[in-house]
Amino acid sequence: MKNIFYIATALLLLFLVLGFHEDRCFGKIYKYKDKNGNWCFTDDPSIVPDLKKAEERNSIETETIDDLKRSLSEISPPRNKVEEARNATVAIKNSLGMGSGFFITEDGYILTNKHVIKGDEARLKQEEKRLNEEKTHLDKEHQAILKKQEILKRSKTILDSQGKYAPADLLAAYFVDKRELDLWIKRYERRRKTFDKRLTAFNDLKQKFRYPYDNRIILTDGREFGVSVVSISYRYDLALLRLYGYRCPFIKPTASHKLEHGTPLYAIGSPLKLMHSVTSGIYSGLREISQQRYIQTNAQINPGNSGGPLVTKDGKVLGINTWKVAGPRVEGVGFAIPVNVALTGIPPRVK
Repeated sequence: MKNIFYIATALLLLFLVLGFHEDRCFGKIYKYKDKNGNWCFTDDPSIVPDLKKAEERNSIETETIDDLKRSLSEISPPRNKVEEARNATVAIKNSLGMGSGFFITEDGYILTNKHVIKGDEARLKQEEKRLNEEKTHLDKEHQAILKKQEILKRSKTILDSQGKYAPADLLAAYFVDKRELDLWIKRYERRRKTFDKRLTAFNDLKQKFRYPYDNRIILTDGREFGVSVVSISYRYDLALLRLYGYRCPFIKPTASHKLEHGTPLYAIGSPLKLMHSVTSGIYSGLREISQQRYIQTNAQINPGNSGGPLVTKDGKVLGINTWKVAGPRVEGVGFAIPVNVALTGIPPRVK
């Protein structure tokens, strides 16, 4: 039985690597202590606080310094299979914010969404488009204000030249126009100030998108560890991370195309920084959207849930929670990438 398990694990890792684009080549492994005194392993020297104090080695296959599955089970004993899956779910934080992920193998491989690691580029482009349109509108409004100011300036010059003989109706019209222009300028300046703040925040976020750093995971017991980016998918919103040097709890995958409509499902993640939350829903179908397959569910998927597992009542993972339809008249329409897409790179057949 052990031989079968090892062969299955090797095949799973092969599928994981083949299904993704390699993000970096592995070199040396660095062992170091983080700010909390925990031992960490990484192949990325940029996240090591002090390289001079770090230990270098070529591999860590023979060294596992902690059994996270055992320690998490002791601290948070799971009372059912969904809670077992919760113990294998992690919060992921970096300079872009916070998302979720989960261990898919015992030796520390973690599945999550690409946008958790690299940011939501589509949403960034939408915001950039909105800001450009708003800037164009503000620039046109500014030019209109300048023209109005020039017109009033000429009117005042004419009225001043006439002195006490200036027509009363023209004077009254001038002061009304002047008051309206002053109010217009105040409204414009408030909108411009708000726009400048949004533009500054957008530019800061855009910089973080280019150089996201220091991906860290948070376990159910609050411990934090640095993780390495193994690979990122070109086609799908998927990324593969790894925590080195630990024996980890992990969630076994299951196929989605065999599910019956109405089957209970559970989304696990950290929405709005509510760590390791569980929401429930049902299986609503397998959908094809923009030439990609998704599991539809009414389990709540909110900001921070991205990358977390969508599991069955027996604690097996069906998919990676990815996005939901949002709007004033829309509720409970969420989507997850089928886990077998991440494991094989081959989308399931829709039935």
